[in-house]
Amino acid sequence: MKYILSLLSVLMITACGGGGSDANPTTATVAEPVSTGSEKQGMAALSVSHEFDFKTDFIVTVNVAENLVNERAFINICETNAVLTNSDNCFVRSPLTKNGLEMSFMVPHQEQKVTAKIWFYDTGLEPLSYEWVFNETQEKQLWIIN
Repeated sequence: MKYILSLLSVLMITACGGGGSDANPTTATVAEPVSTGSEKQGMAALSVSHEFDFKTDFIVTVNVAENLVNERAFINICETNAVLTNSDNCFVRSPLTKNGLEMSFMVPHQEQKVTAKIWFYDTGLEPLSYEWVFNETQEKQLWIIN
């Protein structure tokens, strides 16, 4: 048994042996920035207009038309392709009546695609689906659903 363990140990050491030597070894060099001490670093080095506030979020006002629904319904406004049960992905969850709805919500950035689904309490009716994308021509983002 000792013989087998000794043989295995020798084989493991041999198998894990070092690599060969390279006749022309290479060395990696890392370039480091040269600082004169007077240069600004980090955020201070940025040149940004005073009007720019570094915010990417913006407000969208949604207006659901009157009489769009004649049944009891509710509306979810969520990220496109979001799981509706995950409240982290939804911006609005609200009941909806024949009087319509007007409200605002905040979107984190202009590339965010948003979907509104109007669900009916009557499960025999198919939900209505609407999509919204950022409109660069509008100063204030308005989404009219009718």
